[in-house]
Amino acid sequence: MSDLPRLLLPPPFRAIEAPEGDLLALAAAQAHEGAGTLLWREAEGVLAIAVVLEPGPPLVSTAAEAELGYIAAVAALCEALVQHGQPERQIRVGFPDQIRYDGALIAGTRWQAGPLGGDGLPEWVIFAAEILSDRPGLEEPGLYPFTTSLEEEDFGETAAIIESFASWLKLIVDRWQYDGVNALLRRLLDRVEGDEALKGAEIVNGRLQLPPLALVLDEARWRDADRGGPKW
Repeated sequence: MSDLPRLLLPPPFRAIEAPEGDLLALAAAQAHEGAGTLLWREAEGVLAIAVVLEPGPPLVSTAAEAELGYIAAVAALCEALVQHGQPERQIRVGFPDQIRYDGALIAGTRWQAGPLGGDGLPEWVIFAAEILSDRPGLEEPGLYPFTTSLEEEDFGETAAIIESFASWLKLIVDRWQYDGVNALLRRLLDRVEGDEALKGAEIVNGRLQLPPLALVLDEARWRDADRGGPKW
């Protein structure tokens, strides 16, 4: 792996261009590099991004709260896509792990937590996203209307999307710290589609609690493991 200096990322993010392989697993192998380590690769029509986070006080005090990092990262990816997409198009979340652009699947998201440390928190967590950057070999896009790609929607340079994702994630985590958990959850809820989308969620002491990610994440619903990205 080699550092990629042309990506302009805010501290503490550091970009690493990743080799072939499952980016989530590659990021787990690099988790010792610390929070802000960001791996990326664009190949075979898929832009894959994975970022290492290290949950801890004051934002996180339990292992369950560490999963709020996933919410922050999903929200950041949505904001980055809004920033670089067409202004009249909507970015919505098919909770918990599908991002849709004007109704068509454009990205899927993944999550992995590391071993628990002495404080009861994961030593690290990883958010990963796989975005359709192109659909090579697709001669008639109209035959696959339920997916789309960055290229087809004129998103521009993928490097700019990675930079924006990191900037938005830093901003959203800062807002989480100052405005609280409910403000973070609102960023997700404003984009969630479907009346049954948050099945399993509950209100506890006035705060929405989402079901554990292990119970709701199901990448088999959207991911083509051979391609390493969303099905189309």
